[in-house]
Amino acid sequence: MAAAAHIVAFIAPTLVDSHFPEVARGAARLLRPRGYTLMISSSESDPEAETQALDLLLACRQVDGLIIASCRPSSDTEILARMERLQLPYVLVERGFPDLTAAFVGWDEEAIGMAATEHLIVRGCRHIAHIRGPENSSGQGRFQGYAAALTRFNLKVCPGYVVAGGSTSAAGYQAMRKLLAVNPRLDGVVCYNDAVAVGAVRAILESGLEIPYDLEVIGAGNLHYTEVLRVPLSTVDLNSGLAGERAAELLADLIEGRPPQPSQKILIPFQLIPRESSRAIAV
Repeated sequence: MAAAAHIVAFIAPTLVDSHFPEVARGAARLLRPRGYTLMISSSESDPEAETQALDLLLACRQVDGLIIASCRPSSDTEILARMERLQLPYVLVERGFPDLTAAFVGWDEEAIGMAATEHLIVRGCRHIAHIRGPENSSGQGRFQGYAAALTRFNLKVCPGYVVAGGSTSAAGYQAMRKLLAVNPRLDGVVCYNDAVAVGAVRAILESGLEIPYDLEVIGAGNLHYTEVLRVPLSTVDLNSGLAGERAAELLADLIEGRPPQPSQKILIPFQLIPRESSRAIAV
C-alpha cells in the first residue's frame, strides 16, 4: 500500500473506438487499492495537444507519474527526454521509442500483423491488402508483420495493396474505397485496428460486395461492439485491461522507488478471435 496519496495521469491518443479505455480501466483497477488516483486525458491523436498536456503537467508538477500512449512520431522524443531529466516517472504503453530506454508495456506488433495476415492466408486469401496505422512503432510493426507473412507464404507484397489509413473508422472507410479500385481485386484486408476495420467493412458493403464471400476482413483490439456488428468482425484480442494493470504496476513501483531498472519492458500476450468476417460461420 502506498504511504501517501499519489496522482497518476494517463494520456491516450483517443478514448473513442479504441482499446485505450480498457487500458485505463485496467490501470485504475490496480492503482485504486494502492491509494492512487488516475487522471485520464485524450490528445485526440494530435502530437501538439499531447505536448501541451505534458508541458502543463511538467510545469505544475500536479502528478507523481504518467502512463503515456503517445501519438507522436517515433523520432520525436524531446518532451519525453525532458521528463527523464526532471526525473518524473513514466511508463510508455503500446507506442515505443527506439532512442529511449523507458519502461514499456505493449505487444509484439510485428507478431500481431503476422498472425492476422496468416489467418487470412490460411483461409485461402491470396490478394491481401493492408490499411496501415499511424507512423509510430505500432503502425510500423503491424505493417512489417503483414509483409513478413506474405513473404513467408511466397506471396507478393504489392505497394498498391498498402494504403495509409490511421486509427479511425473514417480513415478506414476512405482507405478501403481506394483499395476497392485495385486490380486484381482483393480477397482479404488486414486493418490496423478494429475501428479502421469497421470503416472498411462499411465501404465494402456499400460497394455491393459481400463479406466474407467476396472479401475477408480482420482488425485488432477486440472492441466490445465488434461481435455484434452486421458482420461480426474477426480481430486480435490485445488483452488491453492486463496491459493497463501491468503499466500501472510498473509506474507505482517506479514512484515508490522500485525496481531499480526503469527500462523494463513487458509484452502482453494476444489472441486471434475469428468471426464471420473471415468465414468463421457457425453451421
